[in-house]
Amino acid sequence: MSELIPGSAALGMTNWQCIDLMESAEDTLGAITSSLSYLLHQESQKAKPDTALITEWEALDDEVFTLGNTGLLGADVETYQRVISTYRQRRKELREVVDRYRAAQKRIS
Repeated sequence: MSELIPGSAALGMTNWQCIDLMESAEDTLGAITSSLSYLLHQESQKAKPDTALITEWEALDDEVFTLGNTGLLGADVETYQRVISTYRQRRKELREVVDRYRAAQKRIS
């Protein structure tokens, strides 16, 4: 039987556990992409957009896009776990920024 994720058999992971791990990584990266889309749009709509912030967010968006589309091909369990732990924190940080932008929008409306 072939492994869904290299190294998973040695760890005794079932196919369902592998799928859960892959989906968790995809969900985390997808949430970051969604937040970045919102933030990039909102910041670019300002009278004086913060171009440094936009550049930073665009770089993260490119990084996440690449990782989600080609960076995890053939990745092992440890890589998936590292991606999840690293980007889950980034997702949380971005979510807080999204919440601040939305709160500011409500005050303006």
